[in-house]
Amino acid sequence: MITCLRGKHSVLLCMLAMALLGQMVAQAQTPSNSVKGYVRDEAGNPVSHATVSVKDNKTGFTGGTETDSTGLFRFRGLADGNDYEFTISSVGYETQTLSGYKISNGADISLLVKLKSQSTAMDQVVVIGYGTQRQKDLTGAVSAITSKDFNQGMVLSPQQSIQGKLTGVNISQNSGKPGGSNTIRIRGGTSLTQSNDPLYVIDGVPISTNAGVSQANINSNGQQNVFDMEPTNPLMTLNPDDIESITVLKDASATAIYGSRGANGVIVVTTKKGTGGAPMVALNASFGASKVAKTLDVLSADEYRKTIADLGLTIDDKGANTDWQKEIFRTAHLQDYNLSLSGGTGKTTYRASLGYGNQQSIMIGSDLTRTNARINVNHAAIKDRLTFDLRVNYGQTFSRQSPVSNTVGSEFASSMNYEAMVFNPTYPIRDEAGNYYNVPPYRVNPVSFSDQVLDELTNNRFIGNLSTTLKIVKPLSLNVNVGYTNQNINRNSYIAKANLLGQGLGGLASVQKLEDYSKLLETVLRYNNTFGDHTLDAIAGYSWQYFLNNGNRTAANGFLSDEFKWYSLQAASTINSVSTFQASNKLISFYARANYSYADRVLFTGTVRRDGSSRFGSGNKWGVFPSGSLAWRISKEKFFNVDKINDLKVRVSYGLTGNQEIGNLNSITTLGATTTGYIVGGKRITTVLPQQYANPSLKWEQTAQLDIGLDYALFGGRLRGSLDYYDKKTTDLLLRIPVPTPSAISTQLANVGSVQNRGLEVSITGVIVDKTDFGWESNFNISFNRNKVLSLSNDQFSGKNIQIAPLQGTVSLGRFAQLVIPGQPLGTFYGPQFSGITDGKETYAYNGADTIIGVAQPKYIFGFSNTFNYKRWTLNFLFRGSVGNDVFNLTAANMSYLSNLPGKNVLASAVTSGLNRDAPKQYSSRWIEDGSFVRLDNLSLGYNVNVKNSFISSARLFLTGQNLLLFTNYSGVDPEVNSEVSGTGTAPLGIDYLAYPRARSLSVGVNLTF
Repeated sequence: MITCLRGKHSVLLCMLAMALLGQMVAQAQTPSNSVKGYVRDEAGNPVSHATVSVKDNKTGFTGGTETDSTGLFRFRGLADGNDYEFTISSVGYETQTLSGYKISNGADISLLVKLKSQSTAMDQVVVIGYGTQRQKDLTGAVSAITSKDFNQGMVLSPQQSIQGKLTGVNISQNSGKPGGSNTIRIRGGTSLTQSNDPLYVIDGVPISTNAGVSQANINSNGQQNVFDMEPTNPLMTLNPDDIESITVLKDASATAIYGSRGANGVIVVTTKKGTGGAPMVALNASFGASKVAKTLDVLSADEYRKTIADLGLTIDDKGANTDWQKEIFRTAHLQDYNLSLSGGTGKTTYRASLGYGNQQSIMIGSDLTRTNARINVNHAAIKDRLTFDLRVNYGQTFSRQSPVSNTVGSEFASSMNYEAMVFNPTYPIRDEAGNYYNVPPYRVNPVSFSDQVLDELTNNRFIGNLSTTLKIVKPLSLNVNVGYTNQNINRNSYIAKANLLGQGLGGLASVQKLEDYSKLLETVLRYNNTFGDHTLDAIAGYSWQYFLNNGNRTAANGFLSDEFKWYSLQAASTINSVSTFQASNKLISFYARANYSYADRVLFTGTVRRDGSSRFGSGNKWGVFPSGSLAWRISKEKFFNVDKINDLKVRVSYGLTGNQEIGNLNSITTLGATTTGYIVGGKRITTVLPQQYANPSLKWEQTAQLDIGLDYALFGGRLRGSLDYYDKKTTDLLLRIPVPTPSAISTQLANVGSVQNRGLEVSITGVIVDKTDFGWESNFNISFNRNKVLSLSNDQFSGKNIQIAPLQGTVSLGRFAQLVIPGQPLGTFYGPQFSGITDGKETYAYNGADTIIGVAQPKYIFGFSNTFNYKRWTLNFLFRGSVGNDVFNLTAANMSYLSNLPGKNVLASAVTSGLNRDAPKQYSSRWIEDGSFVRLDNLSLGYNVNVKNSFISSARLFLTGQNLLLFTNYSGVDPEVNSEVSGTGTAPLGIDYLAYPRARSLSVGVNLTF
């Protein structure tokens, strides 16, 4: 034994002596170091077959073993080392790591490891309406996803984060435009003419989407058909990096708490909040590039010349060989940055964030810039009896939009992508003087749209709320939530004097300003108590929400200079149109819900909400929406003794919900002013005429829904999932019916008809491999839905069908593509059945009579995602698909006839079709194609960098690809499209006409925390 005396020199001598002695021992003996240990659970029971790995962080040595039936593990013959690390893992338990062990000199170390039970997915808490619940205690159909499972990459839209991840939720992008809108259907569409969009609730505040839809149509004359008419995405001002979880409420038991707004489902978004401890800074940055995934095969310049010559026609050949699609598309650059600061003390936590993103469009002259700022603060006072939760978000998007229109109609209309398909390919871009080549009077140079036809849109949205909870006496608490939202959309457009569309008008400007805001006050009294085997969580609440939206539009022409644009409309010689509007509505509600559990075996939820809306007739201002659900956890019963099944629960629910999204002032008589129609004494006289008649009987669309479900977890939670069957019927559909003539009004809004949706949803998640260095988790979900129109009649009106989706372009002018028919699904295509081409002419079955020729509704949709973890590497990918849906290729119908020549280009397939040049353009089943597809939507490879002994807490590098592969038989650009051909801001299903093409993108990035 060596004893070290005190003193500077004594200590040095002592250390030297110990080093020499250690060296002598090392030379005299062979190391025989060993480590043994026991692994126990929280109750002290042995954990067998647990995986134990050992690693020397200095040398990189690794080894592994398993525990025996007693929980014992042992390592022998370990080399000397100063930084050994032991990792213990087992299914159903949290992985534990023990580090910093020094092993030398024949050490014999004993360890005792206690593993904590792992919180499984069934134990996760999900946000529902006015509260939270454990996943395993849900009695309704609810799907939830947290941020760690979101789709990766440069996702500017929150809806894209969950696309393909949840059953019963069909999310399709209406176009490939950056930040473009989405069509979302939760368990099918329920309304024929009103909104089918779900209700969005952000941090407890329901938001309005009125302004986003209203801005879509800026048309005041034929020239303005050139502009994009796609509605604004209601979540675009919300930063996906700020979102903690998204919950989708699907059945009546889950949505009835939102009453008259729950018929189309509810999407609940919850943002991240701070956690206690030292301040933590997170920086996420990514950079990428994207290119158009596919273009149409139109005639090249040489093919164009040859085809026209073969037809005996002449053209003005400028000698160029221009690929106009190539000229308007580009490699677009992307960048996205997110910075957050979070932390707090024991009483106060906070999280503040800033976000910035810029995404160039794949079409020249357009891009999207997003900025966001958010702060969430939580504070507890009076010994945690009083809590405050403040959440404030401000977001802005600014976009320069390509003139891409889905309503290009007659020969006079135009848009950027349309001209790129039809413009003469023998023309160069510019003439010798540097001016754009045009073909008057109709054909506009495609490239000229990028700097001569301008369309700028700024969207600002503020969302804020303060939620205060007071614990009165256990188990009673009171919550008061005050919220405010404000959205401003400014859209300005200008067609330059030099552009062919603006010639003769002296430049054409349009200014549009829209605003909507809402104020919210809610109070909720909550009772939560457990007594013996009984648990009761009940709420009773009151809600008041006021909405106001207003706007103005002005169009003017005749400018001395293009410099004025929309900045100075007084410089115009003519004000074409001026319109303003303002409308408001109020929703007052009383609601109650009780969640009861007996011994965690029998679960019951009862909900009732009474809504009063100013939108409806005097006799139907109020509606009551009840629901009930019952669940039985069979796995908790004494007779159930299956070791491999950890959880088995059956549930059933039934309830009523409503749809009040009918717009304002539709139940009362309204008058409108116009300056057209009468001229007296040489002056145009303003007249006031009725716009609609009152309907005091107008009431909510009402949806009754039955849901039967099964939830399960097997093999320690490694395999889990759910199965749901639903049947929902919507009655009192809101339709415009004819008014008896003579009358100043032709139609009136009334409750007429019904629609049914039936479906099956299956979700399976499995942890296939769970090893120390390798893990594999897979999820598959599939959803079937059958939609059917039951009736278009009521006791006063009998309707047979409704025409929707007007044909655009020069195909069968004046017709409609779809027909709403009782007994058939929404999105039914109706027209002649194409049978072939004979003697250069199209022929049709049934003597050309109209019949059902397709359905836009898919038979089923599915998503298949996988996550692989290998040491520090992570790979995840998502395949998503739709099967059985038809798409009307209206673009091909407009461009597959030789009658376009020589003035407009055609698809290459038109030359070999066998049709004569004088064959008229006809709408028929020839243009209805199978839109089924499978898409590799998202693939991401990440690497967690070792940052030990550095100032960085964690670092992750990643490479992500989006829209990498598409498998489909559809001949168009992309089968996943809903072109807005109606000009109303709401796109019909399954129509492809001049759609903004989808991009294929790659990005790299880094996630850092400090």
